[in-house]
Amino acid sequence: MGKDGTDRFEFTIIAGDLKGRRISAPKLGHTRPPLSRLRKSIFDFLSPYLLDAEYLDLFSGTGSYLFEAVSRRVRSALGVEMEPELVASIERYAEKYHVSDRLQCRREDVFAAILRLHEQKRQFDIVMVAPPQYQGMVDRTLEYLQRHPIVAPSGLLICQHDTTETKKIDFHDFEISQQRKYGNTTFTVLRLP
Repeated sequence: MGKDGTDRFEFTIIAGDLKGRRISAPKLGHTRPPLSRLRKSIFDFLSPYLLDAEYLDLFSGTGSYLFEAVSRRVRSALGVEMEPELVASIERYAEKYHVSDRLQCRREDVFAAILRLHEQKRQFDIVMVAPPQYQGMVDRTLEYLQRHPIVAPSGLLICQHDTTETKKIDFHDFEISQQRKYGNTTFTVLRLP
């Protein structure tokens, strides 16, 4: 329980400048931080690409990926999340840990955000897509990213999905660089064709 009596998720930043710092996020029933071993595995893989990268986290949830990215020295980390309580929590911890100059989270629909960022001609070196499972959101997000490109030409697009969904996802024209399976979770690493 959090100080206000509500259920909360607690997680610890695994590596980097903020290693060991704890974050408490609202438990809203439909989102939760990925297990520590998943965060460690995917960010160990991303490690060579993070320094000075522009990082975008779509469907940010509790912000665990955002904080790992900033802790490992991305130039900037932008999150997009619809739940106001989660956005407020992310922003509060960014202030607390003095990284709000590099970490922001916007309360916005992911598809509206992709369109806006495309119109602003923004490009990101790493784009993380970790939507709610079993709703076809990976397919829809990839279709939108294809129509409104915001991934840098040499950038990485990482899709997190349930392993059982892998064969059902339409990865469109993105090139599958690799698929990293961790139990029930798979990370599909995509590049521009």
